[in-house]
Amino acid sequence: MKVEHIPNKHLTYEERDFIEIGLNKERSFSQIAEDINKNRRTISREIQRHRFRKNPSGFNNSKNICKNRYECKKFDCSKKKECYEEEICFRLTGTPYVCNGCEQKNRCRKIKYYYYAKFANDEYSEKLKTSRYGINQSKEEIYELDKIIAPLIVEKHQSISHIYANHPDEIKFSRSTMYNYVDLGVFSFKNIDLPRKVKYKKRKENKKQRIRRETAIRKGRTYEDFKEYIGKNPECSIVEMDTVEGKKGGKVFLTLLIRQSKFMLIYLMEHKTKECVEEAFKEIKEMLGKEIFKRIFEVILTDNGSEFFNPMSIEKDEETEEIISHVFYCDPEASWQKGAIEKNHEYIRYVLPKGSSFNELTQDKTNILMSNINSTSRDSLNGKTPYNATLLILDEEVIEKLGVIRIEADEVSLSPKLLKVGDK
Repeated sequence: MKVEHIPNKHLTYEERDFIEIGLNKERSFSQIAEDINKNRRTISREIQRHRFRKNPSGFNNSKNICKNRYECKKFDCSKKKECYEEEICFRLTGTPYVCNGCEQKNRCRKIKYYYYAKFANDEYSEKLKTSRYGINQSKEEIYELDKIIAPLIVEKHQSISHIYANHPDEIKFSRSTMYNYVDLGVFSFKNIDLPRKVKYKKRKENKKQRIRRETAIRKGRTYEDFKEYIGKNPECSIVEMDTVEGKKGGKVFLTLLIRQSKFMLIYLMEHKTKECVEEAFKEIKEMLGKEIFKRIFEVILTDNGSEFFNPMSIEKDEETEEIISHVFYCDPEASWQKGAIEKNHEYIRYVLPKGSSFNELTQDKTNILMSNINSTSRDSLNGKTPYNATLLILDEEVIEKLGVIRIEADEVSLSPKLLKVGDK
């Protein structure tokens, strides 16, 4: 009988059971190997690594198992004695290395070794598990790697994703291993230095969500209308829109995220008002021209903030009155419907934590922040940066017009030191 062969470099419990049965029947290693479709050397190594030692029971309570016990006639020969030598059966020094099939094993007072499938499988599983603990790197390798990674994390606040994307040749282990090494204190940086290492709480279902009557502005621009439009126009360009506040009453950011490439535009506004949003879009239209604006901002999805309640100023071209964009609103209290931009705001908060004032900022400084964020590699883009991904849909000249430049991978910084602004 042969075991069904499943390609696997690890022996299974069933295969080990066949080895034990074969040894009990005094089958050769070649015959056992044929039974489980493995190499003969695999069987030999398996038996020698996982055989189980059993000392002989003492006759008349004697514990002396020394080969020379009859000459010296000591009751309990110490292993420290020079004359001590264990008596080993010839079966244990060569094939089959165990006593499983021996007919004399019950009468033999020599040291015995057995192969048991369960014992071997349990021992191997434990070894496999424990081998994954600890540090599988030399001190020199850790030191060299720390010199590369530590400044990028501590000084420039780069994300692990960005570092892995731009240093694949230097980092030879997985991200989970990286986090384990940080937990173990292998590197000079700590968990607190990582830009983000949190657990998200499960979103609570709110069965009593606020339901309000649709205003005239929202008619034809609801989230259901949005889904219907993109269903009919699956190739359309979608931009998510939001605002990020500094200190209350001060300057705010208008943020616009091209969903396809995760490319985020950030514009500094004096106040969180409709008038400021209108002025920002007026400048964007003049900067890009009607045709490019129409292509990029075909669909805009935003929340129900009052600053966005003049959609016609965004949708219409001032000169021709042509509709060049379509504004839609998320459902009330459903910011997850534009989750891409919500998540992207994390990068802003790395540099400008909540409570920071934007009043000292200028658009030039905002452009520096925007360029560093768009030059950060993302897992969602297969290690590419939003800047590089956007080159597939926009020319480099257009991107520069929007105020974004490419930052070299190791120069990317998401540290609060980037903009050097206080909390005034």
